[in-house]
Amino acid sequence: MKILPEPEMIKIGKKHYSFDGFSNLPVFLKKEFGIRDGKWKIEKIKKAGNGLKITDGKVQTWGDDFTSYATLIQIVRQSKNMLPEIEIEESFKFKFRGYHLDIARGGVPNLDTFKSLLRWLFLAKYNYFAIYFEDLFPWKIDPEIGKHRGRLTEDEVKEIIDYGRSLGIEVFPSLELTGHMEHILSLPKYREFSEWHRPSEGCLDLSNKAASDFAIKLLEEVVEFFPSKYIHIGGDETWALGRGKSLNKNWEFQGHKLYESHYDRMIKVVKSHDKMPMMWGDMLTGMYLSKAESQKWQEVLKSRIWDEAIIANWDYSPNKKSFFKNKINSFGGRKTSQIACPGLSDWNTFYPDFKTAITNVKNFIDAARDENLPGFMVTSWGDDGQECLFSFLNPLILATMEIAEGNGRWEEKWMALSGEDEKITNVRKVFGNSQISTITLKRVLFGELYPLYKIKDEDRQIKDEFEMVLDQTKDIILPDDLEFLKQMIETAVAVMNNKARSSDFIFLSNIYSKLWLRERKSEGLEYLLPRFWGMAGMIDMKNDYLSGK
Repeated sequence: MKILPEPEMIKIGKKHYSFDGFSNLPVFLKKEFGIRDGKWKIEKIKKAGNGLKITDGKVQTWGDDFTSYATLIQIVRQSKNMLPEIEIEESFKFKFRGYHLDIARGGVPNLDTFKSLLRWLFLAKYNYFAIYFEDLFPWKIDPEIGKHRGRLTEDEVKEIIDYGRSLGIEVFPSLELTGHMEHILSLPKYREFSEWHRPSEGCLDLSNKAASDFAIKLLEEVVEFFPSKYIHIGGDETWALGRGKSLNKNWEFQGHKLYESHYDRMIKVVKSHDKMPMMWGDMLTGMYLSKAESQKWQEVLKSRIWDEAIIANWDYSPNKKSFFKNKINSFGGRKTSQIACPGLSDWNTFYPDFKTAITNVKNFIDAARDENLPGFMVTSWGDDGQECLFSFLNPLILATMEIAEGNGRWEEKWMALSGEDEKITNVRKVFGNSQISTITLKRVLFGELYPLYKIKDEDRQIKDEFEMVLDQTKDIILPDDLEFLKQMIETAVAVMNNKARSSDFIFLSNIYSKLWLRERKSEGLEYLLPRFWGMAGMIDMKNDYLSGK
C-alpha cells in the first residue's frame, strides 16, 4: 500500500475486508472519482492531527476532511474490492502547497483538462492552484483583450474555481501588470502604454499615469471577481522598466522607484479587499542584473511595503541546497511571508527535463524546510509556444509533493496511483533524463528553419544518444503521448542521417494536433504547426534541388 505523500505513521494489519462502496462519502467525490455507493460508512472523530483508520465496514477519519478523503481514495484505487485493515497518521511541513500553471504561452487547457488536473492535485494533497493569465482573464473592461488567444470565459473561470473549492483547493489568479504584458500592449489602443518603443517587449511605462491606472483597473476587476484569499500581482523580469519612454523624460534611470510606487498602489488595492497580495521576488534582489543595477533594486528591497505581500521566490536551476538557502535569506529576513517556487523545466521543449526539475525541486524545497518557510508553489511555464503536453507533467507534480512532504521515492507512488507499468515509468525517466528533454530535440528537428537552432559539431554525440534512447524503449507499448515523443526521436535520427521525408513531419503534425486538441483549446496550435509544415516544405525543396527540378 502506497500513500502519497509518505505518512507520518502507517500501520497495516493482516485483515482485508470486502468493499462494495460508501454510503456517506460526499456525492461530488463519488461521481468525480468513480466511487460506488455501498454499505461502508465514514465516521468523523475528534483526534489530534490528520488521519484515518479502516476496520470492517467502517472508516474513522480525523483532522482535515479533504486530506482524509484523498488518502481514502488512494487506498480504494489500489485495493479495488477489498480494503485493508490500516491506520494512518499524516502531517504537513508546509501549510501552503501550491501549483502554478502558465496558460498564456499558447496552451489554454479545456475545462476537462482543468478538472482532471484539479483531481490530480487533490489526490496529491495540494491546496492551492494558481492560473497564470497574462491577457486571458475575461476582463469586461475590454473584450478585445485575449480575444483571439483562447481567453477563458467568466463561466469557465467560475466553474474552475467552484470545482477546485469542492476538492479543498483554492484557485487564485496570477497576473502580469507591469512586465510580460506584450499581448495587451501590442493591441493598437494600448501601444501608447508601452515602456519600450516595441510593445512586444511587454513592459508597461509606469511614468505614464494613464498606463499605471489602466493596470490598476485590470487588477480591481480580477480582485472583485475572485473569491480567493490570494491574488498574485506578478512583477517578474521587468528589465525594460526605466529604459524606454520613462528614461526619455529626464534621462535618469528611475525603473526601481517607478516599480516601488506602482506595486505600493497594487498591494493597497488587494489589501483593501481583505485579500493577500503575492508577487515574484526576482526584481527586489536584482536577479540577473549587473552588480551596479542590482544595488539600485536592492534599495527598493528596504521598503516596508513588501512586508504586506507574500514573496514568491523563484529559481529553476539545479543548484545545491546552500545556493537556495542564500536566495531565501536575500530578502532582508522575510521568511514567514515567503514561499519557495521551483519549476518543472517544461519550457522550450516538447518534454520536461526530469533531471533538472527533480534536482531543483529537491534542493530548493529542502532549503525552504530548513529555513522554515510556510510553503512552496511549483511552477510550469510554456515559453516558445508551450509545446510540452500537460499530460507529461503529472509525474513531476506528484514527485514534487513526495519530495516536499514524503520520503522522496516518487516513482513507487506514481506507479501505485496511476496504475502504470514500471517499464513505461522507466521510459518517462529515460526521456526526461536525456537530451530528449532539452531544446536539443527541437534544434535537430527544426534547425533548417531556425539557424540559431542548427546543430553543428555535436551531431555525432547527439545521434548516438538518441539511438541509445530508442534502443532502451524498443518493444515497449507506450501511451499515445509518449509514443508521439518516440516518433519525434525517430524522425530526428532520420534527419541526422539525411533520410527524413516530408511525410514524416506531416505525420508528426497530425498526431501532435490530436494530442493538443484533446487537452487544450485550439488557439496557439497555429503557432507550432508551421514548424512541422515548414520542415516538410524544406525537405521537398531540398529534394527538388538535388533532383534538378
